Amino acid sequence: MNSKKSYLPLTAKYLSNEMAPAARIWFYLKNQINPKTRRELNILKVFFNSMKLNEKNKDIEFDTSKAWQKLQERIKNVSYTGQSRTVLIPNLNYFAVAATVLVMVALSLSVWFYYNPKTITLANMTQSSTMIRTLPDGTQIFLGENTILDYPVRFVGKTRTVKLNGEAYFDVAKSKSKPFIIKTSHAEIKVVGTSFNLKTSNNEVHLKVTEGIVKITLATTQKSALVQAGEAAIASKNDIVTYTQPTGQTIKSAMKFLMFQDETLDNIVRVINSTYDSNIKVLGNDLKDMRISVTFDNDISSIVNILSVSFNLKVTRSPDGTIIISK
Repeated sequence: MNSKKSYLPLTAKYLSNEMAPAARIWFYLKNQINPKTRRELNILKVFFNSMKLNEKNKDIEFDTSKAWQKLQERIKNVSYTGQSRTVLIPNLNYFAVAATVLVMVALSLSVWFYYNPKTITLANMTQSSTMIRTLPDGTQIFLGENTILDYPVRFVGKTRTVKLNGEAYFDVAKSKSKPFIIKTSHAEIKVVGTSFNLKTSNNEVHLKVTEGIVKITLATTQKSALVQAGEAAIASKNDIVTYTQPTGQTIKSAMKFLMFQDETLDNIVRVINSTYDSNIKVLGNDLKDMRISVTFDNDISSIVNILSVSFNLKVTRSPDGTIIISK
């Protein structure tokens, strides 16, 4: 007979009506789920009731424990259908099984959502402001007008992949084990950690590298080229042309207004420090994590003034040029 040690005592309590009402209802329902367990419980009920009736007909006080012991002996040998059989009592605790299934489903969904993160679409439809965003890995992106960027809420897997339509300046955080990839309509740009300006159009992709080395690969022919700092490249549908980059503007160097949307103060200050070579520090984690949307003039003094006045923050300037922002 295959059974769990806990099943027989529970069944005895159920048949002898010694269970609490809620427990009795639950025991009944979980054994009705499966036709096999439902049939076997009915068999046990018939045996138990017949033994109880026989004892009562003898005018003997009915002993549930003894009756249950007899029932177990009879189950081994007595035929209910006319043929000798062994009643198989289920060894499954359906509540535990259901709980386990739910946990497994929840874990599976969690893993799926982790490895398939939500995509955020950032669109700069302004005509004069440069929208700035710090990605989960610390990469800073300066989006020009009429530009759309798609990126995940977190980077998983072996690469950091985003999509660009328009023009943007990238200051990519270094990670040799996890290259940064930008997908465009005509080409794919792959870097480890560098700075460059990238512009897409209907027919071409224009690349200007200001720091490091960038690999650009055509989407159609898979032809590729390495573009170093001080060089530029134009990728068309079937070819890549590289040349020495003349002194020229990038989205970052030409910006007039800096626009941040729902960005943490800590990330905003990091962008300002890297852009203006300043040394601004924010005191307090609660202040660093504060999310704000703000647009600055392209001037460090104006930026500090707007932060202090608009958000009621205290600004302290040190003799060494450090600017401390606090509540």
